[in-house]
Amino acid sequence: MPKIVDEQTREATRQRILRVAASEFARLGFEQTNINLIAEQAGIGKGTIYLYFENKRTLFLEMLRFIAQAHLREIRAALGAGDSLRQRLEALFLAFVRLAEQESDSFHVFMSALYGVNRIFQQEAAALLREYVAAIAHLLAESRACGAMNVSELEASALMVLSVTESYVLAARVLGYPASVLASQAGAVADFVLHGLGTSDSHAGEREQGK
Repeated sequence: MPKIVDEQTREATRQRILRVAASEFARLGFEQTNINLIAEQAGIGKGTIYLYFENKRTLFLEMLRFIAQAHLREIRAALGAGDSLRQRLEALFLAFVRLAEQESDSFHVFMSALYGVNRIFQQEAAALLREYVAAIAHLLAESRACGAMNVSELEASALMVLSVTESYVLAARVLGYPASVLASQAGAVADFVLHGLGTSDSHAGEREQGK
């Protein structure tokens, strides 16, 4: 039993370090962040952090994976919600709204690795982003199989869905739009995406029933 408790304590400490790291890397960027300050804010000794992460680069990469795993859980849950494609697209958009609001440091530091100050990690972040695209592509493949839509390039279409939803939320948050205003746009965003996917008018009734 003590061994189990120790493992649980170690994992809890590891996750606390990763959350603090996300906050610091989002605030200062990789180059300016001090790993010893992360240790201090996580409530552990400066030397202790190296028992969990070999160096600052390892810490950043582990943080990216930790964030991506959490985001994927949210994305997959959203894509499994509701009966219609429209409902699932709304849920996906709302998932990103929640992440940007409740996990803002994690959301923005991941974006910074793709496009911003931390893009020295762009290759690693892009590999994780492909998993987001794959999850959305799976939804589109299911919708195509049941005749709800007709797209030929699943991956490209999935990337379009991700870009419209995630980038809209990111830009709106930068401009100071509150989460409540963003959430009110979920239906409009879903309709915009459906139009971009070329969903035929013959399925408009299905979408209305899914509202």
